[in-house]
Order: sequence, then C-alpha cells, then structure tokens
Amino acid sequence: MRRLLAAFALCISLLCPGALAVRAQQASSQRDKQSQTVYITRSGKKYHLDGCRYLTANKTAISLKDAQKQGYTPCKVCHPPE
Repeated sequence: MRRLLAAFALCISLLCPGALAVRAQQASSQRDKQSQTVYITRSGKKYHLDGCRYLTANKTAISLKDAQKQGYTPCKVCHPPE
C-alpha cells in the first residue's frame, strides 16, 4: 500500500510540479512562524504581536516556539500565528 501511495505521489508531482513548490513554501512558512518573535507579559497567559493594545510596558520578547512550549496561547485581539 505504501508503495502504491508513493508511486501515486510521484506521478502527481511529475504532472503538477507547482504542487512541490507549494508544499516547500508551506514548510518554509511553518519554520518562519516558529522563529517569529512574539511578546508576553509577566502576569498574562497570552502571547501578542508588537503593538497589541493588551501589551504593557513590561513586555518581553520571546520566540513563538518558546511561548507555545511555556503554555502561552495566542491573543484573540492581535491574532498572532498559532
């Protein structure tokens, strides 16, 4: 079954070379999101984009990946990446 799926994927990629470019772009975009800088506050449980109205003067820059690892969730106002 795996061989059949692999062969099918190969045929599709040969017929639609743009599909591979889209997939590569999506993977690159995902990596970029994980290295993106977001902001947290000492007392909050959300991460924010710079300029969010809920950020205070005590904002701390952190990578999106680290914010997610620490249990922060995205702000529903500024809509940072998830």
